[in-house]
Amino acid sequence: MPQERPLIAVFRGGYSGESVISHQSAARLLAALDPSRYQPLFVTIERNVWSCHDAAGSEFPLDRADLSVMFEGRSRQFNAALIAVHGPPGEDGTLQGYLDMVGVPYQTGGVLSMSMTFSKFATTAMLREQGYHVAPSVLVRSHGQRPDPGSLELGYPCFVKPDQSGSSLGVSKVARPDDLGAALDKAFLECDAVMIEAAVKGRELTCGVLITDRTYTPLPVCEISTSREFFDYEAKYHAQDTVETIPAELPSDVTALVQQRSVGIAKALDCKGMIRVDHFWTGSDLVTIEINTVPGFSQASIYPKMLEVSGLGVEATLARMVESLIVQPNSRALTHH
Repeated sequence: MPQERPLIAVFRGGYSGESVISHQSAARLLAALDPSRYQPLFVTIERNVWSCHDAAGSEFPLDRADLSVMFEGRSRQFNAALIAVHGPPGEDGTLQGYLDMVGVPYQTGGVLSMSMTFSKFATTAMLREQGYHVAPSVLVRSHGQRPDPGSLELGYPCFVKPDQSGSSLGVSKVARPDDLGAALDKAFLECDAVMIEAAVKGRELTCGVLITDRTYTPLPVCEISTSREFFDYEAKYHAQDTVETIPAELPSDVTALVQQRSVGIAKALDCKGMIRVDHFWTGSDLVTIEINTVPGFSQASIYPKMLEVSGLGVEATLARMVESLIVQPNSRALTHH
């Protein structure tokens, strides 16, 4: 009798404007898993319903009480989960808490790490406290008092960002005081907390870190160049004028600094799995902007390109990650007595 293949849940969807990208990321993850070794299935999260399908679209009954699925004539609990949900509930710790409760291991950081890093302001505050160089910023809430555009201490230009969203949704670059109000209105459509951040001039760099079995591996540094005002949603996924250079053409000491800084931040924030840290190199200083704990994995995404350039490869990396999850059951799972 052939050995039963481990069931792998590839989570996709979610509650944010990033759900479309999530479906693309999940498709790439599932396609990269060897079907002779694993049985991967999509678990799609929507506002009021979860569903389970294979790559061909066949649906299987899913029980959320223990994350089990009726598959090949019997009920089986998933052996591991790969989270490709960008934004809530996959990037804010909510899904991680659920998986801890049902005892299914997953590749990202835990509840505390994910919930904290989902807040841009909380992340930069913690990094600043630990001595990392980050851009000055202030937090504004939708029900609170707005700053006076004419006396904004951060100065102009500045960035207005929803505190808890990704893919640059709701982000604006504000060049003058008259535009601050409209930028805040736009950001508040995504989140009731908004971060205003001083703009940093320099080369835009991003560095992936792969964390498996407590080993931190920095990936090649990528430089992002775009003719747009900044690396916004269109530039990330649709623009033809965005250039991603991997590896970035940097002096070796700057490359080493970016990689060391990214690994240090991953450790400081207790990250797991695949993460990406965004920085600006001013020519004399490396300023960290934000961290992405569930980076995109679509055809347009930077992280899988970094894996390929590094020589690690997408398929081999995912196989190693899944094996580590299956061999080491979820240590964060709740123990029932």
